[in-house]
Amino acid sequence: MNPTIIHISDLHFHTYPQNYQECKSKRILGMGNLFFRRARHYPLQRAKLLVEQIHQMKWDHLVISGDLTQLSLERGFSLARETLDPLLKDPERVTIIPGNHDRYVKQSGGKDYYKQYFGEFFGDEEIHVRKLNSDWVIVGWDSAHPNDWLTASGTVRRSTIQATENLLSSFPEKTRFIVVNHYPLTFPEGWEVDHFHELYNLVPVRNWILRHPNIRLYLHGHIHRNWQHRLSRDSAPELLLLNSASSTSRLHPGQKSSFHQIELAGDKMNVSPILLK
Repeated sequence: MNPTIIHISDLHFHTYPQNYQECKSKRILGMGNLFFRRARHYPLQRAKLLVEQIHQMKWDHLVISGDLTQLSLERGFSLARETLDPLLKDPERVTIIPGNHDRYVKQSGGKDYYKQYFGEFFGDEEIHVRKLNSDWVIVGWDSAHPNDWLTASGTVRRSTIQATENLLSSFPEKTRFIVVNHYPLTFPEGWEVDHFHELYNLVPVRNWILRHPNIRLYLHGHIHRNWQHRLSRDSAPELLLLNSASSTSRLHPGQKSSFHQIELAGDKMNVSPILLK
């Protein structure tokens, strides 16, 4: 079987705070951004159209690489779960990791609404693991955590790297791996990298992945601009990196892709950009 993956990201389901307690800390900034700009770019109907389009496609596994919500409010997670439900009937066929907007602020009482509404699509271990077939395995990372007011960075924990290292060594050498993480490892040419918006440990994480040639594909979101990048390795297969953010936003002039379909055929990865019209 040649498995087919649908990769979407940064859906940003949004609701507004209903009381003073929900307006705490950086949600004040996020609420202003939502009201004056982002809400117009993310009408709920776009998300419903995305679900309908994917539901009609043939695929074996769905990957959502973070930012299900805008302000990490419980009603936002509830709306996301309700809207995405037609695609989530079989948790074995779905991988969902959190993004920085899903851990926007520290929740009172230690609540984690991402885990409450979508935890079954990651699991309780340090890393998420799904075996697609005898050749390909998905590994999901959780690098999102609350930040201060003007920061949106993430961190891949040492325990995450160690767990992934152990996993890779437990499979036959021919096995190929797909890492799913919210944050990018590469950027378009000329892009000004904002170190308060990306992985704190971006360079060591990228170098670690490049040292493991059986990691062939890296799926992410975070920056709302679809792209396909490749990083070469010495005497080893290149690393393909796909950004599928943002899959539900209104189209920008000249936009050609909202998300990606990936067919895994033996050692090959056939990628098709898909536009949500």
